[in-house]
Amino acid sequence: MTPPSAIWNPRWGEWLVEELVRNGCTTFCVSPGSRSTPLTLAAAHHPQAECRIGIDERGSAYFALGHARATGRPAVFICTSGTAVANALPAVIEASVEHLPLLILSADRPPEFQDTGANQTIDQTKLFGSHVRWFFDPGCPGPEFPPEALLSMVDQAVHCTRHPVPGPVHLNLPFREPFFPAGELPGKKPPSVEPAPPEAWQHEAQPWVRHIQPRRILDDSASVELHQTPPKRGILSVGRIPKEARPSVQALAQRLGWPIFADITSGLRLGSCANRITHFDQLLLDGLPSATWQADAIWHLGFPPISKRWLGFWEQTPAPQMVWIADHSERHDPVQRFRQRIESDLGLFCKTLKSALPSPSLDSRWLQQWQDADAQVAKRMETHFGVNVAGSIPSELHVAHWITRQIAPEHALFLGNSLPVRMVDFYGSGSGPEVPVVANRGASGIDGLISSTLGYAQGAQQSVTLLIGDLSLLHDLNSLSGLAQADPPVIVMVLNNHGGGIFSFLPVAQQEDLFERCFGTPHELDFCHAAKLFGLDYEAPDSLQLLNRVYKAAVARKRSALIEVVTDRKANVREQQRWQEQLCSNFTH
Repeated sequence: MTPPSAIWNPRWGEWLVEELVRNGCTTFCVSPGSRSTPLTLAAAHHPQAECRIGIDERGSAYFALGHARATGRPAVFICTSGTAVANALPAVIEASVEHLPLLILSADRPPEFQDTGANQTIDQTKLFGSHVRWFFDPGCPGPEFPPEALLSMVDQAVHCTRHPVPGPVHLNLPFREPFFPAGELPGKKPPSVEPAPPEAWQHEAQPWVRHIQPRRILDDSASVELHQTPPKRGILSVGRIPKEARPSVQALAQRLGWPIFADITSGLRLGSCANRITHFDQLLLDGLPSATWQADAIWHLGFPPISKRWLGFWEQTPAPQMVWIADHSERHDPVQRFRQRIESDLGLFCKTLKSALPSPSLDSRWLQQWQDADAQVAKRMETHFGVNVAGSIPSELHVAHWITRQIAPEHALFLGNSLPVRMVDFYGSGSGPEVPVVANRGASGIDGLISSTLGYAQGAQQSVTLLIGDLSLLHDLNSLSGLAQADPPVIVMVLNNHGGGIFSFLPVAQQEDLFERCFGTPHELDFCHAAKLFGLDYEAPDSLQLLNRVYKAAVARKRSALIEVVTDRKANVREQQRWQEQLCSNFTH
């Protein structure tokens, strides 16, 4: 007699995967394991499912995160029981903080194995705690949990990855052995009596439960308050926002006559953008006249900005009117100075307000003075950080400026945390191509960055240039295994300063007796042999001119590559001090 689990396990796997596909979830990031066999086989045999097999669970989960960032759809992460699912925690946290849809399907041991010392059995109930939007465990497959309940569980899970606040969802699925009948070929049903899903569902191609997504509309009272007497000297600050909202943001800024302070993650920082003050962070340096210009209003849209100097400006000299506009209800305001919050679709907010504003009575001098100051910084920056600087690469500041000028127009730019994202935000040029800019900036971890980039490239179907630090690359070294076969290709540019470069900019660097040992994380590694191990093209240019050549050659080959740029941590600090001193001393008032 065939055990019940051998009948129900494969059917549950098939129904789950089919319902996920009907909900638009077609990418499955699978880390192989025995207990997850019913899920893996179902995904592997579904004609519309794409399975991405990962060596380790952390990398697979980050791949799913990158895919979700590119597509806006939840990728499905499948893993076995035990510490396998725990390895997904960093990616789950990042998805939660950045409001990215992610669906975790963890296989589990049945209840009779729990708390018995059974192998690979841990308590997986609500393992991710408050970092997931919803957790559910339906128990082991069987007739006690009807097929309709299983399908509606899947539909609810996908819905919760998107609303009310997008983020990760965890379904924990215990399976008893055997996972399928003896002698049954995967994907083939046994000759015995079969459990069946709802008949209506079998004849349809839509989910069992269809969730209609609500829309956040702008409250009339908020709109009236803002458009009746808009301040003349305001700043439109922009963090990460949806791509479709960007044209409306620019149009609103032009209507208001306000400058745009665009964060590197906003999608408005590179290329052309009306009213943008590209180097606003530099213009807030102590000693520059622009650091004292007081706005009547600061309206911030989207996620918080990267610039610590801009955040400090909010905290030390807040404008009389501080308004934060977001498409969610979470408490975003690191400095606690925004007295008004508006929850609305960001594009709708900008369009509605623009159409409601009275005929503009603009103080053109306000915008013009910011633009004139910005142009002065840009000119000095092009001279100071230009590609024709002779000799070796002076600093990572130069590389950050260079990459925004020279990145291939068909590529996206993925930025690692710690120094790379900050350097590009502060020193990136606005004169280069307009490309998507991506970063795992929610929790700002340095792990999983290569995996996230691979997932983004696959989801966006776009080649990517990744700028990453050496410690970040060491964190995710095993993900180089997927780089050589990546399609579209990913070019990894690693800034190797032989340690944790960010710490050299902090006050703790003055503790010379302990700094290197406890913070600098010194090492003498290079990545030549790592590239060889994984079959990657490798270059180590020692000047900006050579970096320019090898990067363009790598792009032209249309395959993944590893480019190592060796820099000096102390030189980075000296160069930043030198640049800031020159800018402040030579700035024309």
